[in-house]
Amino acid sequence: MEEANKCNPPLEDAELAMIWQSACRFAEKVQGQEGYVAPDAYNDEFGRESLKPGDYSDIGQAKVLTREYGVELRYTAATDYLRFCGHYWMESKQQAVGAAEEFLDLQLADAKDEIARTKQALMDTGISEDAITSGGKSLEKKISGGQMDAYHAYMSALSYKAFVMKRRDMKYVVSALQAAKPMLEISVSDLDKDGFLLNTPDGTYYLPDGLEGKRDHSPEDYITKITAAAPGGKGEKLWLDSLDTIFCGDSELIDYVQQIVGMAAVGRVYMESLVIAYGEGRNGKSTFWNTIARVLGTYSGNMSADTLTVGCKRNVKPELAEAKGKRLIIAAELEEGMRLNTSVVKQMCSTDEIFAEKKYKDPFSFTPSHTLVLYTNHLPRVGANDPGTWRRLIVIPFHARIEGAGDVKNYADFLVSEAAPAVMAWIIEGAQKAISRNFHIPCPACVEDAIKAYREDNDWLGHFLSECCEADKTYREKSGVLYQEYRSYCMRTGEYTRSTADFYNALESAGFSRRKAKAGIIVYGLRIKEEDFED
Repeated sequence: MEEANKCNPPLEDAELAMIWQSACRFAEKVQGQEGYVAPDAYNDEFGRESLKPGDYSDIGQAKVLTREYGVELRYTAATDYLRFCGHYWMESKQQAVGAAEEFLDLQLADAKDEIARTKQALMDTGISEDAITSGGKSLEKKISGGQMDAYHAYMSALSYKAFVMKRRDMKYVVSALQAAKPMLEISVSDLDKDGFLLNTPDGTYYLPDGLEGKRDHSPEDYITKITAAAPGGKGEKLWLDSLDTIFCGDSELIDYVQQIVGMAAVGRVYMESLVIAYGEGRNGKSTFWNTIARVLGTYSGNMSADTLTVGCKRNVKPELAEAKGKRLIIAAELEEGMRLNTSVVKQMCSTDEIFAEKKYKDPFSFTPSHTLVLYTNHLPRVGANDPGTWRRLIVIPFHARIEGAGDVKNYADFLVSEAAPAVMAWIIEGAQKAISRNFHIPCPACVEDAIKAYREDNDWLGHFLSECCEADKTYREKSGVLYQEYRSYCMRTGEYTRSTADFYNALESAGFSRRKAKAGIIVYGLRIKEEDFED
């Protein structure tokens, strides 16, 4: 404060101008002196660290490569090399090779600069340029004691260049990258770790803050995904009109779906559910979900619908591996009558770790970050009737009938082309809504009704009991007779026949006990209808 008080009162403008002019004249005088080096040139010569390795080996080269490119190169066992491209981390071994080649170009230029500097320093000691160019023994014989340091520096520069030229062979590029792996390694769990960050072309958005949460791209976020568009106002009316058409003007349903989609944009699982978009053809469900998926860019992915069914026998681990870091996974269309594999659904729609492996890569595990959506004309059959299965199933009805000669072909393409910024803004707003409600999203009546109808339609035991049995606490039936009646019922109706274990477990879950008696194993509380006996 004492020093600051000396500036009171401040200098007059005229006096300040005189001081500035004097400083400018002094700067011109300095710049005109012999031997003056401009700041940029000075920094190039003295400020930049040499790219010469501490030793001429794979490890020495890898250490310098890591020092220079450590900001934009990383390695994990599950992905191999990744490179930061300015917006996100790209999983690509070729990008890493490209970085190593760029580094070698810089290193070669550095070696040439060092040769030029040390050559000039040697010439300054009195050695002619011709003698230096001749090199070899003839040059060595001309070196006296006072010139030895400059000579050794020049020879070291030549060795440096020879090393760099050798390292430009592809086998040494690969060996340097191999040696750098431990120096650049991070855990696969570090990638896309913050589920509240959504990366777009114009910045990264912190979703709890919605459209106000934009910040600059940063390699330290370790984001490997990016949306296809940045949020904006382009196409807003077109998008809102499309929503109104697809969801038949149901504002409550539109608000619900916006929050479901917004929740999908969050990279954490807060609702362990399979979202089933159901309705007959030409109702907009595929247009809607394909538009959302394409706007989300590399945050979205696809899965074969048969992966979710009982009949799938192939290895699905490579497909599961592609879900790592994704926010939205789309499965499209099932054949009529296909049965849902409830164990796979529980695995894909939970917070438990998924074990997967990419082709020709090491196996790894990851915590799911995605929402799984199945859109289909045919609802899959569900064999399980336990609460754990049904709380994971959400049915969103699509009742619109969209047709006409003037329809735009490939309407999803049209929406992405004309309204992607508005769609992206709508998604981010939906995420902010869902987060502000702590992911407790009110379910509209039409969705509750659709889920209820779906469950009733899949109550295979209830259908059997209703059609073939009578219930009363005084009734009883032989276990074997009851199961045979159930098998006959399945043959008549074309229903899938459960095993005896599944059948009896379902009976007990429904409140019918089964105990051993003199006449055999008896089921208590029901009997086969008498008319069935008569038939």
